[in-house]
Amino acid sequence: MPVTPTSEDPDTGVAEVSQQVVAGFVEQSRDPTMALDRDLRFVFANEAYCKSFGVPKEQLIGQFVFEVFELTPEVAASFRTKWMSTFEGKRTRSDVQKAVVKRRDGTTKQVHWQSTQEPFFGPDGQVQYVVQRVENVTHLVELQKSHDVIAAELDHRVKNFVSVILATARITSASATSVEQYTEDFCARIDSMARVYSRMSSLGLKGLELKALFEDELAQIASHKAIRYALKGDDIQLSVKSTRDGGMIIHEFVTNALKHGCFSRPEGRLDVEWSVSGNLLNVRWVESGLTGVKPPEKIGFGTRLTEMLPNAKVTREYNDTGLTIEYIVPIELVVEDAGQGESREAAS
Repeated sequence: MPVTPTSEDPDTGVAEVSQQVVAGFVEQSRDPTMALDRDLRFVFANEAYCKSFGVPKEQLIGQFVFEVFELTPEVAASFRTKWMSTFEGKRTRSDVQKAVVKRRDGTTKQVHWQSTQEPFFGPDGQVQYVVQRVENVTHLVELQKSHDVIAAELDHRVKNFVSVILATARITSASATSVEQYTEDFCARIDSMARVYSRMSSLGLKGLELKALFEDELAQIASHKAIRYALKGDDIQLSVKSTRDGGMIIHEFVTNALKHGCFSRPEGRLDVEWSVSGNLLNVRWVESGLTGVKPPEKIGFGTRLTEMLPNAKVTREYNDTGLTIEYIVPIELVVEDAGQGESREAAS
Protein backbone atom coordinates (compact mmCIF):
# COMPACT_ATOMS: atom_id res chain seq x y z
CA MET A 1 0.00 0.00 0.00
CA PRO A 2 1.51 3.38 -0.97
CA VAL A 3 2.35 5.62 1.94
CA THR A 4 2.17 9.37 1.72
CA PRO A 5 5.36 10.96 3.11
CA THR A 6 5.07 12.55 6.52
CA SER A 7 6.46 15.80 7.83
CA GLU A 8 7.00 17.10 11.35
CA ASP A 9 4.96 19.94 12.80
CA PRO A 10 7.45 22.41 14.27
CA ASP A 11 5.11 23.41 17.09
CA THR A 12 4.05 19.96 18.30
CA GLY A 13 7.00 17.87 17.15
CA VAL A 14 4.49 15.22 16.01
CA ALA A 15 4.60 13.73 12.54
CA GLU A 16 1.74 14.55 10.20
CA VAL A 17 0.19 11.33 8.89
CA SER A 18 -1.93 10.82 5.81
CA GLN A 19 -5.27 9.02 5.75
CA GLN A 20 -3.68 6.03 4.03
CA VAL A 21 -1.10 5.69 6.78
CA VAL A 22 -3.79 5.76 9.46
CA ALA A 23 -5.87 3.20 7.59
CA GLY A 24 -2.84 0.97 7.21
CA PHE A 25 -1.95 1.30 10.89
CA VAL A 26 -5.46 0.34 11.94
CA GLU A 27 -5.69 -2.62 9.59
CA GLN A 28 -2.30 -4.05 10.51
CA SER A 29 -2.69 -3.72 14.27
CA ARG A 30 -3.17 -7.04 16.06
CA ASP A 31 -5.14 -5.33 18.81
CA PRO A 32 -8.75 -4.28 18.31
CA THR A 33 -8.24 -0.82 16.79
CA MET A 34 -10.46 1.83 15.27
CA ALA A 35 -10.27 5.48 14.29
CA LEU A 36 -12.73 8.34 14.78
CA ASP A 37 -12.90 11.62 12.92
CA ARG A 38 -13.54 14.94 14.63
CA ASP A 39 -17.31 14.29 14.50
CA LEU A 40 -16.72 11.10 16.52
CA ARG A 41 -17.74 8.90 13.60
CA PHE A 42 -16.01 5.66 12.72
CA VAL A 43 -13.71 5.98 9.73
CA PHE A 44 -11.61 2.83 10.20
CA ALA A 45 -11.93 -0.41 12.16
CA ASN A 46 -9.82 -3.54 11.85
CA GLU A 47 -11.08 -7.12 11.88
CA ALA A 48 -9.94 -7.67 15.48
CA TYR A 49 -12.05 -4.72 16.64
CA CYS A 50 -15.16 -5.88 14.79
CA LYS A 51 -14.74 -9.43 16.08
CA SER A 52 -14.13 -8.32 19.65
CA PHE A 53 -17.31 -6.27 19.83
CA GLY A 54 -19.39 -8.47 17.53
CA VAL A 55 -20.20 -5.68 15.07
CA PRO A 56 -19.54 -6.00 11.27
CA LYS A 57 -17.38 -3.29 9.77
CA GLU A 58 -20.16 -2.11 7.44
CA GLN A 59 -22.28 -1.33 10.49
CA LEU A 60 -19.51 0.81 11.97
CA ILE A 61 -18.05 2.99 9.25
CA GLY A 62 -19.72 6.37 9.19
CA GLN A 63 -21.68 5.73 12.38
CA PHE A 64 -21.62 8.06 15.36
CA VAL A 65 -19.79 6.21 18.13
CA PHE A 66 -22.58 6.65 20.68
CA GLU A 67 -25.11 5.16 18.25
CA VAL A 68 -23.15 1.90 18.26
CA PHE A 69 -22.30 1.68 21.97
CA GLU A 70 -24.94 2.17 24.62
CA LEU A 71 -23.07 3.94 27.39
CA THR A 72 -24.39 5.63 30.49
CA PRO A 73 -24.41 9.45 30.28
CA GLU A 74 -21.52 9.60 32.78
CA VAL A 75 -19.34 7.16 30.83
CA ALA A 76 -20.20 8.79 27.50
CA ALA A 77 -19.24 12.18 28.92
CA SER A 78 -15.95 10.75 30.21
CA PHE A 79 -15.04 9.33 26.80
CA ARG A 80 -16.07 12.49 25.03
CA THR A 81 -13.73 14.44 27.32
CA LYS A 82 -10.83 12.04 26.63
CA TRP A 83 -11.41 12.12 22.89
CA MET A 84 -11.51 15.89 22.91
CA SER A 85 -8.21 15.91 24.81
CA THR A 86 -6.74 13.58 22.22
CA PHE A 87 -7.94 15.85 19.42
CA GLU A 88 -5.89 18.52 21.19
CA GLY A 89 -2.82 16.31 20.74
CA LYS A 90 -2.75 14.39 24.05
CA ARG A 91 -2.46 10.65 24.48
CA THR A 92 -5.20 9.38 26.83
CA ARG A 93 -6.19 6.09 28.46
CA SER A 94 -9.62 5.10 29.70
CA ASP A 95 -10.66 3.31 32.84
CA VAL A 96 -12.25 -0.13 32.51
CA GLN A 97 -15.66 0.45 31.01
CA LYS A 98 -18.81 -1.59 30.45
CA ALA A 99 -20.82 -1.32 27.26
CA VAL A 100 -23.78 -3.03 25.65
CA VAL A 101 -23.01 -3.83 22.02
CA LYS A 102 -25.66 -4.42 19.36
CA ARG A 103 -25.20 -7.51 17.23
CA ARG A 104 -26.26 -7.85 13.60
CA ASP A 105 -29.30 -9.94 14.55
CA GLY A 106 -30.56 -7.22 16.87
CA THR A 107 -29.48 -8.90 20.09
CA THR A 108 -27.02 -7.32 22.49
CA LYS A 109 -24.07 -8.45 24.57
CA GLN A 110 -22.22 -6.86 27.48
CA VAL A 111 -18.48 -6.29 27.22
CA HIS A 112 -15.83 -4.71 29.47
CA TRP A 113 -12.94 -2.94 27.85
CA GLN A 114 -10.09 -0.50 28.35
CA SER A 115 -8.63 1.69 25.65
CA THR A 116 -5.74 3.95 24.69
CA GLN A 117 -6.35 6.95 22.43
CA GLU A 118 -3.59 8.26 20.12
CA PRO A 119 -3.70 11.54 18.12
CA PHE A 120 -2.99 11.34 14.38
CA PHE A 121 -2.22 14.66 12.73
CA GLY A 122 -3.30 15.76 9.29
CA PRO A 123 -1.34 17.81 6.74
CA ASP A 124 -2.52 21.04 8.36
CA GLY A 125 -0.94 20.11 11.69
CA GLN A 126 -4.29 19.54 13.33
CA VAL A 127 -5.34 16.24 14.80
CA GLN A 128 -7.46 14.66 12.12
CA TYR A 129 -8.17 11.28 13.71
CA VAL A 130 -8.19 9.68 17.10
CA VAL A 131 -6.96 6.10 16.86
CA GLN A 132 -8.18 3.95 19.70
CA ARG A 133 -6.54 0.64 20.62
CA VAL A 134 -8.91 -1.46 22.70
CA GLU A 135 -8.29 -4.34 25.09
CA ASN A 136 -11.32 -6.50 25.79
CA VAL A 137 -11.00 -7.22 29.51
CA THR A 138 -14.40 -8.90 29.95
CA HIS A 139 -12.76 -12.17 30.96
CA LEU A 140 -10.63 -10.38 33.57
CA VAL A 141 -13.65 -8.58 35.01
CA GLU A 142 -15.65 -11.81 35.17
CA LEU A 143 -12.69 -13.58 36.78
CA GLN A 144 -12.45 -10.84 39.41
CA LYS A 145 -16.19 -11.07 40.07
CA SER A 146 -15.92 -14.83 40.53
CA HIS A 147 -12.97 -14.33 42.86
CA ASP A 148 -14.91 -11.79 44.92
CA VAL A 149 -17.94 -14.06 45.17
CA ILE A 150 -15.81 -17.04 46.21
CA ALA A 151 -13.87 -14.92 48.72
CA ALA A 152 -17.09 -13.58 50.26
CA GLU A 153 -18.63 -17.06 50.41
CA LEU A 154 -15.47 -18.50 51.93
CA ASP A 155 -15.35 -15.72 54.51
CA HIS A 156 -18.99 -16.39 55.40
CA ARG A 157 -18.46 -20.14 55.72
CA VAL A 158 -15.28 -19.78 57.77
CA LYS A 159 -17.04 -17.46 60.21
CA ASN A 160 -19.92 -19.92 60.50
CA PHE A 161 -17.51 -22.79 61.03
CA VAL A 162 -15.65 -20.90 63.76
CA SER A 163 -18.96 -20.05 65.44
CA VAL A 164 -19.96 -23.71 65.41
CA ILE A 165 -16.58 -24.72 66.88
CA LEU A 166 -16.91 -22.17 69.69
CA ALA A 167 -20.45 -23.33 70.47
CA THR A 168 -19.27 -26.95 70.43
CA ALA A 169 -16.47 -26.12 72.85
CA ARG A 170 -18.88 -24.45 75.28
CA ILE A 171 -21.45 -27.26 75.19
CA THR A 172 -18.76 -29.92 75.47
CA SER A 173 -17.38 -28.28 78.59
CA ALA A 174 -20.84 -28.27 80.16
CA SER A 175 -21.18 -32.05 79.88
CA ALA A 176 -17.56 -33.12 80.44
CA THR A 177 -16.52 -34.57 83.81
CA SER A 178 -12.77 -34.31 83.26
CA VAL A 179 -10.19 -32.60 81.09
CA GLU A 180 -9.43 -35.91 79.42
CA GLN A 181 -13.08 -36.52 78.55
CA TYR A 182 -13.45 -32.94 77.32
CA THR A 183 -10.41 -33.28 75.04
CA GLU A 184 -11.53 -36.63 73.64
CA ASP A 185 -15.13 -35.58 72.99
CA PHE A 186 -14.24 -32.16 71.59
CA CYS A 187 -11.62 -33.54 69.20
CA ALA A 188 -14.00 -36.26 67.99
CA ARG A 189 -16.69 -33.67 67.24
CA ILE A 190 -14.28 -31.40 65.37
CA ASP A 191 -12.99 -34.37 63.40
CA SER A 192 -16.53 -35.27 62.39
CA MET A 193 -17.25 -31.71 61.28
CA ALA A 194 -13.99 -31.60 59.34
CA ARG A 195 -14.92 -34.77 57.43
CA VAL A 196 -18.29 -33.31 56.49
CA TYR A 197 -16.78 -30.00 55.34
CA SER A 198 -14.09 -31.85 53.40
CA ARG A 199 -16.66 -33.89 51.50
CA MET A 200 -18.74 -30.79 50.76
CA SER A 201 -15.63 -28.98 49.55
CA SER A 202 -14.75 -31.84 47.19
CA LEU A 203 -18.23 -31.46 45.65
CA GLY A 204 -17.90 -27.71 45.15
CA LEU A 205 -19.34 -26.67 48.53
CA LYS A 206 -22.58 -28.52 47.93
CA GLY A 207 -24.70 -30.33 50.47
CA LEU A 208 -24.41 -34.09 50.92
CA GLU A 209 -26.93 -36.89 50.77
CA LEU A 210 -28.50 -37.79 54.10
CA LYS A 211 -27.65 -41.46 53.62
CA ALA A 212 -23.99 -40.57 53.07
CA LEU A 213 -23.89 -38.72 56.40
CA PHE A 214 -25.14 -41.81 58.23
CA GLU A 215 -22.78 -44.11 56.36
CA ASP A 216 -19.75 -41.94 57.02
CA GLU A 217 -20.30 -41.81 60.77
CA LEU A 218 -21.14 -45.50 61.02
CA ALA A 219 -18.06 -46.38 58.99
CA GLN A 220 -15.85 -44.78 61.64
CA ILE A 221 -17.09 -47.41 64.12
CA ALA A 222 -17.36 -50.30 61.66
CA SER A 223 -13.67 -49.92 60.80
CA HIS A 224 -12.66 -51.24 64.23
CA LYS A 225 -15.76 -52.89 65.68
CA ALA A 226 -18.45 -55.25 64.45
CA ILE A 227 -21.80 -53.48 64.34
CA ARG A 228 -25.21 -54.26 62.90
CA TYR A 229 -27.40 -51.64 61.29
CA ALA A 230 -29.83 -50.93 58.45
CA LEU A 231 -30.58 -47.67 56.67
CA LYS A 232 -33.78 -47.06 54.74
CA GLY A 233 -35.19 -43.92 53.17
CA ASP A 234 -35.54 -41.63 50.20
CA ASP A 235 -32.49 -40.42 48.30
CA ILE A 236 -32.18 -36.92 49.71
CA GLN A 237 -29.53 -34.31 49.00
CA LEU A 238 -29.42 -31.79 51.82
CA SER A 239 -28.59 -28.12 51.66
CA VAL A 240 -25.23 -26.97 53.03
CA LYS A 241 -26.77 -25.84 56.34
CA SER A 242 -28.81 -29.03 56.71
CA THR A 243 -25.69 -31.08 55.97
CA ARG A 244 -23.71 -29.26 58.64
CA ASP A 245 -26.43 -29.55 61.28
CA GLY A 246 -27.31 -33.10 60.32
CA GLY A 247 -23.69 -34.23 60.45
CA MET A 248 -23.31 -32.95 64.01
CA ILE A 249 -26.52 -34.59 65.18
CA ILE A 250 -25.77 -37.94 63.54
CA HIS A 251 -22.31 -37.91 65.10
CA GLU A 252 -23.85 -37.51 68.55
CA PHE A 253 -26.42 -40.24 67.95
CA VAL A 254 -23.73 -42.66 66.78
CA THR A 255 -21.33 -41.72 69.59
CA ASN A 256 -24.00 -42.27 72.24
CA ALA A 257 -24.93 -45.60 70.66
CA LEU A 258 -21.29 -46.64 70.91
CA LYS A 259 -20.85 -45.55 74.52
CA HIS A 260 -24.21 -46.46 76.02
CA GLY A 261 -26.52 -47.92 73.37
CA CYS A 262 -26.84 -50.60 70.75
CA PHE A 263 -23.20 -50.51 69.63
CA SER A 264 -21.93 -50.99 73.17
CA ARG A 265 -23.03 -54.65 73.18
CA PRO A 266 -22.57 -57.41 70.56
CA GLU A 267 -26.29 -58.20 70.49
CA GLY A 268 -27.30 -54.61 69.78
CA ARG A 269 -28.72 -53.42 66.48
CA LEU A 270 -29.64 -50.09 64.87
CA ASP A 271 -32.41 -49.41 62.33
CA VAL A 272 -32.70 -45.93 60.84
CA GLU A 273 -35.54 -44.90 58.55
CA TRP A 274 -36.36 -41.46 57.17
CA SER A 275 -38.96 -39.85 54.95
CA VAL A 276 -39.95 -36.40 53.71
CA SER A 277 -43.37 -34.81 53.85
CA GLY A 278 -43.54 -31.30 52.45
CA ASN A 279 -40.54 -29.52 53.91
CA LEU A 280 -40.37 -31.74 56.97
CA LEU A 281 -37.78 -34.45 57.39
CA ASN A 282 -38.75 -37.27 59.72
CA VAL A 283 -35.96 -39.53 60.97
CA ARG A 284 -36.71 -42.54 63.13
CA TRP A 285 -33.70 -43.99 64.99
CA VAL A 286 -34.43 -47.35 66.63
CA GLU A 287 -31.93 -49.25 68.81
CA SER A 288 -32.75 -52.83 69.81
CA GLY A 289 -31.26 -56.03 71.20
CA LEU A 290 -30.54 -54.59 74.65
CA THR A 291 -31.95 -55.05 78.14
CA GLY A 292 -32.40 -52.76 81.11
CA VAL A 293 -32.20 -49.50 79.16
CA LYS A 294 -32.97 -46.46 81.34
CA PRO A 295 -32.98 -42.68 80.74
CA PRO A 296 -29.68 -40.92 81.52
CA GLU A 297 -29.32 -39.10 84.80
CA LYS A 298 -28.10 -35.86 83.20
CA ILE A 299 -28.56 -34.00 79.96
CA GLY A 300 -25.87 -34.84 77.41
CA PHE A 301 -24.36 -32.98 74.47
CA GLY A 302 -26.73 -34.49 71.92
CA THR A 303 -29.81 -33.32 73.79
CA ARG A 304 -28.37 -29.82 74.23
CA LEU A 305 -27.48 -29.70 70.53
CA THR A 306 -30.95 -30.65 69.28
CA GLU A 307 -32.51 -28.14 71.66
CA MET A 308 -30.41 -25.39 70.06
CA LEU A 309 -31.74 -26.05 66.55
CA PRO A 310 -34.81 -23.93 65.76
CA ASN A 311 -38.08 -25.65 64.89
CA ALA A 312 -36.66 -29.13 65.51
CA LYS A 313 -38.92 -31.58 67.32
CA VAL A 314 -37.15 -34.44 69.06
CA THR A 315 -38.75 -37.18 71.13
CA ARG A 316 -36.82 -39.94 72.93
CA GLU A 317 -38.41 -43.14 74.14
CA TYR A 318 -36.32 -45.34 76.45
CA ASN A 319 -37.63 -48.88 76.09
CA ASP A 320 -36.16 -51.79 78.03
CA THR A 321 -34.65 -53.16 74.77
CA GLY A 322 -33.26 -49.90 73.43
CA LEU A 323 -33.63 -46.21 72.68
CA THR A 324 -36.00 -44.86 70.00
CA ILE A 325 -35.56 -41.30 68.73
CA GLU A 326 -37.94 -39.50 66.40
CA TYR A 327 -36.46 -36.36 64.88
CA ILE A 328 -38.62 -34.01 62.84
CA VAL A 329 -37.20 -30.80 61.39
CA PRO A 330 -37.92 -28.38 58.50
CA ILE A 331 -35.10 -28.45 55.98
CA GLU A 332 -34.13 -27.07 52.61
CA LEU A 333 -33.40 -30.03 50.39
CA VAL A 334 -33.50 -31.53 46.94
CA VAL A 335 -35.09 -34.94 46.60
CA GLU A 336 -32.97 -36.74 44.00
CA ASP A 337 -35.32 -39.67 43.67
CA ALA A 338 -38.96 -39.49 44.67
CA GLY A 339 -39.08 -43.27 45.06
CA GLN A 340 -38.09 -44.92 48.29
CA GLY A 341 -34.51 -46.17 48.41
CA GLU A 342 -33.75 -49.80 49.11
CA SER A 343 -33.08 -50.95 52.65
CA ARG A 344 -29.34 -51.35 53.22
CA GLU A 345 -28.13 -53.98 55.65
CA ALA A 346 -24.59 -53.46 56.93
CA ALA A 347 -22.45 -55.52 59.21
CA SER A 348 -18.74 -55.75 59.85
